[in-house]
Amino acid sequence: MKIQSINLDVRGKACPQPVIETKKALDQLEEGIITVLLDAEPSAVNVTRFAGSQGCIVNRSEDESGNIRLEIIKGFTCELPPPGTEAEPIPAKSPAAGNRLVVYINDRFMGKGDDRLGEILMKAFLKTLLELDVRPRQLIFVNNGVYLTTSGSAELETIRTLEREGTVILSCGTCLDFYHLKDKLEVGQMSNMFEIASLLLEADRVVTP
Repeated sequence: MKIQSINLDVRGKACPQPVIETKKALDQLEEGIITVLLDAEPSAVNVTRFAGSQGCIVNRSEDESGNIRLEIIKGFTCELPPPGTEAEPIPAKSPAAGNRLVVYINDRFMGKGDDRLGEILMKAFLKTLLELDVRPRQLIFVNNGVYLTTSGSAELETIRTLEREGTVILSCGTCLDFYHLKDKLEVGQMSNMFEIASLLLEADRVVTP
C-alpha cells in the first residue's frame, strides 16, 4: 500500500495557524506522514505537542538556515504518543481531577489600581488555590501574565506545587515570544491559541482573577 504524505510550509504564519493547518492535514489521513516546515520555535513546540496529543510520532530536524522540519507519523506504530509530547495525566485522586475548571490569568497583577497591591493580591490568590478542595484543571497564562511562569517570578514555587498536585500549567507561546521570554519559561508548557480557545470553550467554568 502506498504511504500517504502531505507537505506543509507554515513558515511566517502566526499562531495558531501552524497548529490549525496541521490538524486539517491530520484529519485528511488515516495513516501517513505529514512534513511540516516552520521557522519559529514556539510554533514548532505547539505543533509537536498537538501531534503528540493525537497519538502521533514526531521526528524533528533543523537546517543551517534555522528552518525546523517536523515529520509527523500518523498510524502505523503510533498508537501511544512519545514521551514529553503531551501533559501528564491528572492523578485520579488529585484535587484537580473530576472537574473542568479553568483559571485564566491575563495579567501579572490582580485587579486594577496600584501595581504593588495587585502583585500582593495575585500572590495571595495563587497561594489560596492550594488551600481549596477544588483545584483548577488548567491554569492558563496570557499577555503579561506569562511573567508569572518565567524566570524571576516570585510565584514559581506556588505554581510548581499546583502543577505537582495535578493542575496543568499553560503559557501562551505568542506572549512569551512577544515579551522575549520564550527561553525563560520555568514551569508548565508553552501553549497556542488553538489549544487555549479549545480549553476555554470546553470548560465548565472559567475564572479570571
